[in-house]
Amino acid sequence: MGHRTHGGQTVRDTSGAPVLIGEPLLSDKEFHALQDTLLARSNGTRRPRRGTTSLLTGIAHCAGCGGRMYFARRKGYAYGDYVCRATARGEVCPAPAAMRSDWLEAFTVDRFREAAGMDAERSISRSTLLEGGARVTVGKGRSGGGPSRPAGPDTSRLTFTFPHAQVGHGD
Repeated sequence: MGHRTHGGQTVRDTSGAPVLIGEPLLSDKEFHALQDTLLARSNGTRRPRRGTTSLLTGIAHCAGCGGRMYFARRKGYAYGDYVCRATARGEVCPAPAAMRSDWLEAFTVDRFREAAGMDAERSISRSTLLEGGARVTVGKGRSGGGPSRPAGPDTSRLTFTFPHAQVGHGD
């Protein structure tokens, strides 16, 4: 159809018209007939997308390149990692960072509560962090584990910023 899509939906401009990225290969009638045929042939085994966004998407950034970090699931673990995705953007990061998701999320939420003067009972959502302007920057860590790794994150490589306040580097 030549429409730009996001999350399986057509992106529309302010007037409601589809945003085009190219000339349509099919007419509306042909496109809808094809969709009906594909739906009739489907065996219904495709799993739906989870639809959830990780807590720190848009908030966690790599100190090496300044780019966003994204959540990567770890098979067999209750947690995942936030990782630099410069290569997915076609860039080379001089110092790609990564950190366990549970550690980074706990650090960020604790620093946000501290900077915003919030009590521990109030839940913190991704939208609360985004609206507050929270940002956490993760520097590259050293390779390997060792006995100290399971104890928690190396906070010296983390910097949390919040409008008019900055908390970080082991604070």
